[in-house]
Amino acid sequence: MTIIGKILPALFLLGAFLFLFLPWALGRFARVFRRRRKGADEAALLLDTVNDLVQGVRRNESDLRDLYSRAEKRASFLERYHREILESMNTGVLACNRRGEVTAVNRAAGGILGIEAATARGKSIGALLGGKHLLAQTIRSVAHGEPVDERMELRVKRKGGETRWVELRTSLHLGKSGQTVGATFLLDDVTERKLLQKQVELKERLAAMGEVTAGIAHEFRNALHALSGLAKLIARRAEGDERIEPLAREILGETGQMERILNELRTFSKPQELALERVRLEELIRSVVTPFMAEQRERPVRVRVAVDPALPPIAADRTLLSQALRNLVQNAFSAMTEGGTLTIVGALLPASRKGRKGMRPGGGSHLLLSVSDTGPGIPEEIVTKVFTPFFTTRSDGTGLGLPLVQKIAAAHGGSVELESTPGRGTTFTLYIPLRASPSGAPRLPAESASRS
Repeated sequence: MTIIGKILPALFLLGAFLFLFLPWALGRFARVFRRRRKGADEAALLLDTVNDLVQGVRRNESDLRDLYSRAEKRASFLERYHREILESMNTGVLACNRRGEVTAVNRAAGGILGIEAATARGKSIGALLGGKHLLAQTIRSVAHGEPVDERMELRVKRKGGETRWVELRTSLHLGKSGQTVGATFLLDDVTERKLLQKQVELKERLAAMGEVTAGIAHEFRNALHALSGLAKLIARRAEGDERIEPLAREILGETGQMERILNELRTFSKPQELALERVRLEELIRSVVTPFMAEQRERPVRVRVAVDPALPPIAADRTLLSQALRNLVQNAFSAMTEGGTLTIVGALLPASRKGRKGMRPGGGSHLLLSVSDTGPGIPEEIVTKVFTPFFTTRSDGTGLGLPLVQKIAAAHGGSVELESTPGRGTTFTLYIPLRASPSGAPRLPAESASRS
């Protein structure tokens, strides 16, 4: 058998095997390949889905950040807007919780109460104002559930000794269940209103007193004239009589003193109708002081006059203003029995400034006219009595000089203040408004003043 004959069966068997095996192997491979491809496609799909979700989350995160940023800007704007409204209010606003800790305060409240508004938040009212302060007592009442007055007035003494009148309104903060969780206090400085109210009351009292004293003075004057006439007749008939003539002369002296008191009482009691005219303050001061200097030469009293050169002529009643100044200068000279310094100051007080004690009625600019001495001062226990009619500490005084000064100031729409330090001296200050009602003393226009 040839080699080919031997190989052919083997080749035939190999061909048959390949013919049968290759299709099965190829099918098997195809099935396996298709399964692997399908798994790869699912993994890719899952990966794509995850990527889409991540991109969506990132987009949502960006949107959320944008919304948060806009909400934060809005909240910041509203907070700033509300703070600006709070700070622009003339009414003081102070809020606190039940523990009395300040949660909000504006500059107006800080100015009224004399505290630093920028650093007050978070501090207790008791630590800022003192435990006995009305606000501290009110918040304690709030914490204990006790009723509080919705509106009240209190006097606030600030640093430097300045006293202000404050109207206090209280509004309670209620929680969801109705319990009190804090309070808001609204504070208004009503010092000017209180002073104007006092002026009105003073004018009413003076008017009523004037009507009574005018009638009394008239009856006393008639009796005094008769007594004086009889004393003069007795003095003439008893001339040379050492027993009777001195007594008659003493009666005449006393009736003269009583006549002077009645004249002052008559001046004090009659209504003050102003005869306004253009008055240069420095000229008025010199005309009042010069006669006193001539009379008081035996006393070493130094007089200093300081008038603001920018002060324009004012519209005032020259006679009444001179009388008020004369009474103050007379008191100053009488106080300096051992000599001293008399200082008279005339100046323009702008509307933005207050008086010596931080209190003066009305708005607008004022004329400030002060008379100071270096005498022994006025004892604290009688400071409040010096403007009471007929109150005097001088043996030759009538007790009507200072009340008359007060009445003249009120007639001009102004006021008078007293500041005295025992052992150092006394200062009386007149405040006359330069712009006032027809019953006051309005400032003259600049052009008319320059022509005077």
